[in-house]
Amino acid sequence: MRVVLLGRDLIIASRVFEAASRAGVEVRRVDDPAGLPTPDEVRLLLVDWGDRRADWGESLVRWCAGARGPAQPKVVLFGPHVDLAAHAAAQASGLGPMWARSKFLADLPTLIN
Repeated sequence: MRVVLLGRDLIIASRVFEAASRAGVEVRRVDDPAGLPTPDEVRLLLVDWGDRRADWGESLVRWCAGARGPAQPKVVLFGPHVDLAAHAAAQASGLGPMWARSKFLADLPTLIN
């Protein structure tokens, strides 16, 4: 099982890779949902929702539905706390709430483990 980061922000990516390295966890970064491995290969999907494109919500819902095993990957959306439209889009997607980027980074070591 692995962790996948969906997003292009290299500063965030470096923080994720650093936390994963400390925990001995493999991380893969992809730029868009088309690059995701199958859901059965992923334990945790971290999505930079502030970096999303219009079709990400639908693509990610379809991706999650493609899991064949009993365990669905955990999906964590994060983005700027001031982006109210992004928060609303996250809720509307059905993928869950969007975490403020500051909370996501603070909780990252716990999430990765």
